[in-house]
Amino acid sequence: MKTFRLIKKFRGYREKTEETNLGPGFLVKGSQNVLFNDGERIQIRKGFTLDGDADASLTPIESSFEWATHRGVEIPLRAFDDKIQFRTTITGSTVWQDLLDDAADAFTSVAFNFTTFWDTTEGQDFLLFVNGTSDLFDWSGGIATFASATSNTITKEGDDTWGELGFLLTGTRRIIIGGIAYAYTGGEGTTTLTGVTPDPTGGGHSAGDIAHQQMRTNADQPSSSFNAELISVLNNQIWVGNTKNRQVFVSKNTDFTDYTFSSPRLPGEGALLTLDNAPTGFQPLDETMVISAGKDDYYNSSFTLSDDMTKEVLEIKKMKTAPQEAAISQGAMAKMKNAVIMLTNEPTLDSLGRIENIDNNQSKPLSDPVKSLFDRLTFTNAHIQFFENNIYIAVPSETLVLVYNLEQGFWEAPQVLPVRRFAIINGELYGHSSTVPETYKLFDGRNDNGKAISANARFSYQNFGRRAWQKSFDEMFTEGFISSNTELTLTIKYDYKGATSIQEYIIDGEDTDIIVNTDDLSSLGKNSLGKKALGGSFDILTDVIPPKFRVIHTMDKQDFYEFQVEYSSSDIDFNWELLAFGPNVKLSKSDNISIKK
Repeated sequence: MKTFRLIKKFRGYREKTEETNLGPGFLVKGSQNVLFNDGERIQIRKGFTLDGDADASLTPIESSFEWATHRGVEIPLRAFDDKIQFRTTITGSTVWQDLLDDAADAFTSVAFNFTTFWDTTEGQDFLLFVNGTSDLFDWSGGIATFASATSNTITKEGDDTWGELGFLLTGTRRIIIGGIAYAYTGGEGTTTLTGVTPDPTGGGHSAGDIAHQQMRTNADQPSSSFNAELISVLNNQIWVGNTKNRQVFVSKNTDFTDYTFSSPRLPGEGALLTLDNAPTGFQPLDETMVISAGKDDYYNSSFTLSDDMTKEVLEIKKMKTAPQEAAISQGAMAKMKNAVIMLTNEPTLDSLGRIENIDNNQSKPLSDPVKSLFDRLTFTNAHIQFFENNIYIAVPSETLVLVYNLEQGFWEAPQVLPVRRFAIINGELYGHSSTVPETYKLFDGRNDNGKAISANARFSYQNFGRRAWQKSFDEMFTEGFISSNTELTLTIKYDYKGATSIQEYIIDGEDTDIIVNTDDLSSLGKNSLGKKALGGSFDILTDVIPPKFRVIHTMDKQDFYEFQVEYSSSDIDFNWELLAFGPNVKLSKSDNISIKK
């Protein structure tokens, strides 16, 4: 009986160590669109499906935000071209609705950053956003459906009052239906708004049409001479910055338009801070605001109350960092449990947070195993997201998504995905497109919105511990799972880059001779990769998986020093996983005379 040298443990993706020096089981450069799953197998990734309507116009999603309102309603937003849209399913289907009315001026920039603020007067939270102008925008998030109208009233569908759905109770307020803005003066505590102008009966509205609160523009905030690009919140105080200005404004905790403060400063008042470099991003962490500035710096904020609790000092302290360690942008910073993760100018992926038994925040690089990959990519407009124990990095200029598997402590192979921004919607991972104004549910289905997934699992070279000796084999064993509609190509490269020979073999999911079970359900199961952690620990036996296969390919013996194995496919709805593979390798009887001099 022949003995096979099998690889059964997969160790993630590497792109730093020379691939002929890596141990067995590592994926290397050339791998794409495969993932390490919960069964500790390598599999082709799932695809993505369109969320909402298709739009072929070549305008990428530039900014986005997911607002978890105090009402328990989640409102995702996205911005592109000259507009902001919010997502709603209030009509029974997914709609991305324009926030502006048709008569309003379009946005001059959609490079928005967002945060939230609790308004004690309205008794609800507001969404605040800035776009590099001197305006600060706010929105209450009120969304309803139209029922009927009279000459000066508008009635909504359902029993909830307008106020309960987030519509404004005070000040100048308008709703938008079908692109037409209507002012109102009362009725928020009922289902019928009163004092409505202009006459809504002339708008041609139908029952079920979406009605939403009009956003408001707060001019010259925090100053007529300050163009706000960055915004965040800590302790209900708004922090506003500009990437070309060293000043950072902090608002009062009762009014996001008031940045004044006394001397000495009172608790909850505003503040004006001056950094050594202009800020590139804000990220709250524990009780502090972490500020990235310039290319090198990070700051921590500190609030200190006086002994009599009547005064409060707000300070910022520069952290100890090395050159090029600052985050490249606001989108390149994210919260991860008790740490901040960021893409740096070096470029690296770093985590900044508290390490056990060390009081101060510490910086820790995570991208060293794929340093060569990071060095050759362009991270312009990159976006980072922590989700289900994984770190996702969208690299839109390269049409790639990088994934760091925290559970396993290694990188996944690069994923070819047209994503510029991530979103977590209803507990699932979504991606906003880097090419068109569309949003996709990620790791869903078996194709990329109707297109094929080109998947490659290319493994490190193997020399079986004898670099200077020739080896040979005449059989290759592969074990895994495969759907009946799938053809998986096995490629064997003898010696570096196939210098001696390259051979290909097909593993056919319809070949009943190699199939162990025949109940092909063509699915990885109830839990998609976007729902469960890629390196999680749920029981794989409860999942529906494709049929198992075992196959031994036979070939003529060829002498080699090292060889490389690759499994690949490229078609719609393919589904396969790798469990183990390896040859019946032995030392060759041939002398290595050809390399002797």
